[in-house]
Formats: sequence, structure tokens, C-alpha cells
Amino acid sequence: MIEEYMVWVWLSVFVLTIVIEAISQDLISIWFSLGSIIALILSAFPIIPWYAEVVVFAAVSFLTLALTRPLAKRLLFNATRYTNVDELVGKRVKVIREISKFENGEVKIHDIIYNASLLEEETETIKKDEVVEIVTFKGNKVVVRKIN
Repeated sequence: MIEEYMVWVWLSVFVLTIVIEAISQDLISIWFSLGSIIALILSAFPIIPWYAEVVVFAAVSFLTLALTRPLAKRLLFNATRYTNVDELVGKRVKVIREISKFENGEVKIHDIIYNASLLEEETETIKKDEVVEIVTFKGNKVVVRKIN
């Protein structure tokens, strides 16, 4: 009885997972699409019970997920993203609030005020209006060193 509707169930699952995959930017449901195609093929044979189709759907979906997700993730989502922040490394900027080893200060870069901390090797406090060099960024904080 339920077996005669399973073709439509698997076709619906396939269409739904393809639509979800098309809408999203990540690989979310492609594995379930593969499982539903196999289950759809099996549902064409009336001798195969519906619960066997469900088991095959789950097995194929999770097997393809387990085997291909790490590879797909490594190949597709490992892109290096460059930003214009990299251009600021090496620039010299003016301190607008004193920076010490134990307390962050502030620097002004292109009319934007950033929290600034000293490079780990630095021990000398940098006074207001002194010029420092940007070494790197840690999150939203600028790491600077004093210019001698």
C-alpha cells in the first residue's frame, strides 16, 4: 500500500534536497540527493519493501557524506582571503593613547582609531604622539613596535 507512493516520496526528497543545495553556498544536502536517487530507483521495483528503501537511503547518504565531505571541505573551503589590512603592515602611524606592555593604547590609521598593543619583545612604554610601526593584526587589535 505505502510502496506505491514511495516513488513520489523519493522524488520529492530529491527535488527538495537539490533546491536546498542550489540555494545554499555550502555543501549541505547533495549527499541526501544521491541517497534519494538510489532509493527512487529501488522504489520502482514493487518487491522491495519501503523500509528497505529508507535503510538504503540512509546508508548511501551517510556513506557518501562520510567519504566525500572531508575532501570537499578541504578542496572548496580552504581559500586564502586577502584583505586590505595586509597593506597596513609596515606602515608608520601616530599613537593617540599611551601603549604599555600591560595596557593597550590606541593608534589612528586613516581616520580610524584602533586598539593597539606592543609587540611581545617590547618593554618600553610608548607615549602619546610618538610614531610606531604596525607589525601585524591580532583580531581587531593592531600590534606595533617602537621606531628607534
